[in-house]
Amino acid sequence: MRGSMEVPDVTDLGLMPLEVAHIGTGVTSVTAWADDGAGVSMTWDEMACSVQIRWTDDGGVRFNVERESISKISIRDENGRIEFAAWSEAEGMVGRLIVLIGKRVNISDALLRR
Repeated sequence: MRGSMEVPDVTDLGLMPLEVAHIGTGVTSVTAWADDGAGVSMTWDEMACSVQIRWTDDGGVRFNVERESISKISIRDENGRIEFAAWSEAEGMVGRLIVLIGKRVNISDALLRR
């Protein structure tokens, strides 16, 4: 089932220390770097209401997750840290995936029943 997904304003993304790439219609990817050299990319597809988050470090993938039924994507720059967040809702479940990119990368992933 496809719905609508709230996404960040492209103008706001241009004001943050991010690399922004428009891959195709409704598909955007942003990348931020931690002080330790790790990179995190968040790619979302507005038509499919999906997101992929990929954390790379020392040439390898440390974390890769793909989610569907995304209702909201948020990217914030606060106190020298970038925060990627994705909220999902599907079949009685709600989830929130948060990635903080600062000195290092920290991930919080919760998927709970309603």
